[in-house]
Formats: sequence, C-alpha cells, structure tokens
Amino acid sequence: MALSFDNDKAAAQVVTMYQERRKDRGGLFSKMEDIRRHYNGDIIIPLPELDDMEKPAIPNLIAQGIDQFAMRVASVIPDISYMPVRPGIQVSENRARDRRLANLGWWDMNKMGTKLRRRARHLTAYGMSAVTISPVSVYHDDQRDIPHWRVRNPLSTYPAPMLDPDSMEPADCIFVDRRPLGWLKENYPAQMAILYRGEKGDHDMFEVLEYMDANETVLIAVGAEKPKASAYSTETGKGIATHIILERIPNRAEVSPVVIAGRITLDRLQGQFDQMLGTYQRMAKLDALDMIARFRNVFPDEWIVSTSNSPSSPRIIQEANGKEGIRGVVDKGQVQITHLQPGSTTNDALDRMERAQRLTGGIPAEFGGESPSNVRTARRGEMVMSNTVDMPIQEYQEIFANSLEAENRRAVKIMKAYYGKKPSMFFFGNDGKITHPDYTPNETFETDLSYVKYSMPGSDVNGMVVAIGQRVGTGIMSTQTAREMDPAIEDPIRERDQVEIEGLRKALLAGLEQQASQGSLDPNVIAEIAMAKAERHVTLEAAVAKVHKEMQAKQAEQANQQQQMQQQMQQGGQPPEVQAESQPGIGVSPDNPAGTPIAPPPAGAQNLSAMLSTLKRPPAPAGVAPGM
Repeated sequence: MALSFDNDKAAAQVVTMYQERRKDRGGLFSKMEDIRRHYNGDIIIPLPELDDMEKPAIPNLIAQGIDQFAMRVASVIPDISYMPVRPGIQVSENRARDRRLANLGWWDMNKMGTKLRRRARHLTAYGMSAVTISPVSVYHDDQRDIPHWRVRNPLSTYPAPMLDPDSMEPADCIFVDRRPLGWLKENYPAQMAILYRGEKGDHDMFEVLEYMDANETVLIAVGAEKPKASAYSTETGKGIATHIILERIPNRAEVSPVVIAGRITLDRLQGQFDQMLGTYQRMAKLDALDMIARFRNVFPDEWIVSTSNSPSSPRIIQEANGKEGIRGVVDKGQVQITHLQPGSTTNDALDRMERAQRLTGGIPAEFGGESPSNVRTARRGEMVMSNTVDMPIQEYQEIFANSLEAENRRAVKIMKAYYGKKPSMFFFGNDGKITHPDYTPNETFETDLSYVKYSMPGSDVNGMVVAIGQRVGTGIMSTQTAREMDPAIEDPIRERDQVEIEGLRKALLAGLEQQASQGSLDPNVIAEIAMAKAERHVTLEAAVAKVHKEMQAKQAEQANQQQQMQQQMQQGGQPPEVQAESQPGIGVSPDNPAGTPIAPPPAGAQNLSAMLSTLKRPPAPAGVAPGM
C-alpha cells in the first residue's frame, strides 16, 4: 500500500490498519506476553497464603531452553558468497570478492553476531524475528554511510498479511513504540500543538506508529483517548487531533526494508515452548502448596480443648513463650498441637512434571550441566544430545540463512541508492571517515544476488570444527573447502595465501639454519639477517632479501675496485690501499685465518702462471696454429 493521499487521510488509514492487525493478532500476542513473563520470572502464584512478592521456586526451564537454543543457533556466523557476473574474467572475479568483503564488513560494523543472538531468542520464544534495514543509524554519533540493521520487538510488530506462509518479506509493516510527551514536544513542537493530549503530563507515554513500505516511512503520533462527553468539543490548550503525522521520509531504495523470519508450524505462529506454560504453572503451584504445608508444620496450629464433663469452658491464664522460658497456664483445659505433614508423593509429582517440561520443550539435562542417569558413555550422551537439539538448530539456522539473503538484497539496494557514487571501505570507524577507499558501490555491486549458507546446519561451533577437521583428515575434503566452511575464517583466499607463505617461510628458515650449521653461510650474513629482524621487525623473507641486496651492492663495489687496481697495475702505478670494511665476508675464514686483507699477485707472477699453463697443454695438431 502506498500512502499517496493527503496527510490526514494517510494517518487515518495507518491507524485503522494498526487497530485491525492488533485485533487479529491478539491471541498470538497474548501467548508471546505469557512467554515473556515466564522468561523474566514475573509469574504470580494465585495462592492466598503466599506473600504478594513471592516468586516461583522451581527450575525455570523455559528461560534455560530459550537461552541455550539461541546461543547454539547463533554460535556460528554464516558465510556469504557472491557469484561473479562473468566467471573466469579476473575483473569480475575481483568484484565478486569485493562484494563479499563489503557485505561481511557491514555485518561486522552492525555487530551481527550479537544481533543474531537476540534474534535467535525471539525466534525460539516468540516464533518470529523482525528486522529493518535503514541507510542511517538510530544513534547520532554513528556517521557511517552503510546499511544499518535494527532488531525489532515482535510484540510491537504488525506486518501486512502474506499469502505464502514461508514468505519473509511483507509489503508493509507497522511498528509501535511509546515516547513521553516531553520528548515529542521537544522534537515535534508544531505537530504536538495540534495533537490532543488530554490531562497527560510530560512524563506520560504516547503511542508512535512507524509505517514502512517500498515508498516511504511515516511516523504517526496517536493522541490521548477523548472522553465520550467531550468527543465533539474543543478543549483549549490540549489540541484537537486524534492522530497526526510527525514525519514522512521517502524510500529511495524502492523496496520494503522489513524482513520477518518465522518458525515453521502448522497454521499459525507459535514459539517452541508455548506448550510448557501449563506444566510450569502447575509445578509452581504444587511447589508452593508443599512449602505452605512445611511452614505450617514449623508453626503448627494450637487448639485449647476442654476436659471431659467440664462444667465450664477452658481459660488461658498465661501465654507460653518458649524463647523466654515462660510456660503457658490453662485453666480447666489442655493445649493440643496439630501438625500438618507434607504429602509424601509431592517430590515425585514435581519430578514427573519437570520431566514433562523437558520432553515438551526438548530441553535435555545437559543444558543445566547434568547427565541423565541412564547414560553410561560419552558416545551415548552425544547421541542423546544430538537427537534432541540438532534438528531444531538446523531448522533455525536455515531460516536465518534465507532471512539474511533477503536482508542483503535490501542492504545492497540501500547502499547503491544512497551512497552509490561515494567510495567506501570494507570496515571503518563510527566517525565515517574514509582513509583508503576499497570499493565504489555502483561499480562493485553489479548484482545484489548473494547466497548465505551455514557450513553445517544443526551444529554449534564446537561440533562443526571437529567435523571439518575429521573430513580433512580422512581426505574427503580439501583444505580450501574447509577454510570456506570455517566461520572463524572471513577471507579464505587470504587465509590460503597466509598458509602458503608461512610454509615457504618455514622452509627458508630451515635452509638458513642448515647452511649456518654446515659453515657454508658467512657468519656476518647471519648477523646481518638477525639484526634486520631485531631492529626493523620485518618478516624473515624481507630481512633476507634486504641483506642480499646489500651484499650484492658491496660485491659490485668490490669488483669495481679490483678492476681499477688491475688497470693501475698494468699502467705501472701503485695499487690503492684496500679497506677491510669494503670487502664482504672479510672476517675470519679458513682461507684468511688472521682476518687481514690479501694483496693481489704482482704482474710477474701472473706472466709466470700463464707460461706454466701453456707448458701443460698437449701439442697442437698439424695445420693448426699454436694457441688456437
């Protein structure tokens, strides 16, 4: 529905839709409210002998089940994959990788892990999880130009009816919030001057409806309820409008920003633990009655009984006080104390109802750190735990995967519609400053098609890592596939490069150590590499490469000096003095034990060596000139 009418008519339409949807979803919200009160421990036991502030003293298995299932569902963050538009083309492959890193960056900056934990609690407890994506944050200090996820309370969510029960994308949705009158006056003074406020003060709450669809977002304030006598009268200074539009914001993404994930049931939404409410309340009542009986046994009822055939009624002369040692005195009668014994089968009944709760909600004893008495081995305990929780966790994770795919499509549309031409980064701070642009949304997001997948639906993070390691160990899975499945690895390509670099680094280190131990590596070179590592904190390969370049420069300089010396000696001049520091490897060695420079041979010795070498040659064949 697009609200293309005037403000008054659009506001009236939204209020009417809200009232109709609230009436239709009244039964569902009643169950949600019961679950919320049980989770928070706000259950009242209707027994007259208990204090008004008395709380149930039985295990809150509903809260334990909600938390345990939600933590296991959200212990694994799913992976995102974007397919290249033109497979095999490097530019398209790089853009697909950038799309994935950008989307993972949005998740990181939105603290998606924490949001998934809250959403998993909503899904298990209420049967639905609602989220909205917007181009700006609800916090003023967050200036990042990215899509912002916001988890909404299912108890205040009124989506449009959907024909497909598995659909997660309603055409429009109304969210209900409550704001104090003082806040509304401060932010919308002109509108609040018209809205009917009645006798409410600045601290009283008013309903604010937030309508969202593909065209716009509309904020509507609902005024106070008018008395019937003054429904058609005007009260000076209190406003006259029953509802008024506070703000209208166009939706440039042209897609409804609402995604609602729901549990798979027969014909209506319901939480996983809705069937436990009756057993929990009966168990709490039985425990309270047992406690009342025990209190009465500690403070028994006392009856004054007259003696048989007594002509007069008994009379208390002095009240007894055991703490002060005062004995009671009764005239013409006796005191009879009545003890009320608690039922002997109460504990058995409590245990049976606890078991009924565990079976109904699928809450194994291991959730509370206990082991069933009939489980003897670790393997059997693992099988019992797996049969209880793996299938619900798998279903919840697949539901969240489908929901996140729809959310990513909206996030891409929002990013392109609002910040498409602005360079962005994969991750940056709340100040919104871009220091080194990584991508431009309009260029990188050639498509909004993405796939969100849990590596092993039904497994928590501990079980999944063990299963991946077993598959790699048996050889049925490659290490690259394992990297893509592991939720702790955000960029499998980078992780592959790091693993290969580390392997080469280990081989380089092993080679250097072997050369050093065999004496084939100059100790000065070893010292140079060690100093480069210690002083510059560079990688091993960088240190070796740097020292190698320095040694090459020294060797080139030495070669030039030797060439100059030979030229001067051939011209009959004196050879220049050679400095020890200019010769690499000049330290102590088997050829130079004293560590002193070795002078080049004189010109006569060179001629003598040439003559001796010609004497050792065989005679030349006939017809061949000597020296050829």
